[in-house]
Amino acid sequence: MLKAFEDRERAAETLFARTEEARFAAHCGGIRVLAAFAMAKLGVDGRTAEAYARVLIAAMIEGQRDADLVERVRADLRANGIEVAPEELQSVMLRAAASQDGPALVPPTGGAPGASLGRR
Repeated sequence: MLKAFEDRERAAETLFARTEEARFAAHCGGIRVLAAFAMAKLGVDGRTAEAYARVLIAAMIEGQRDADLVERVRADLRANGIEVAPEELQSVMLRAAASQDGPALVPPTGGAPGASLGRR
């Protein structure tokens, strides 16, 4: 009976890990789309957009929230004379993340993967 309990526990842990990995991948995908959106507004190439996405993803991993990333992108666009509402940028990112793995895997607004677990 103890083995069955341990097997269930291991299965639950595996499911949790896979769900978090999928959430993280979807969130990174949303950030990539946000970066591509911003770089398209600036008229730059895909390589630059991917490099910009890597910078934003690194910032997210270091603890910046979605709102911080959106403000950073908005400031970068504004510095180049392009005004975009933060709500539009947030929407681009969240819609892209939701389309990757479904809305259940999208982190809460303003959060990063794991934010629903108290990491804000």
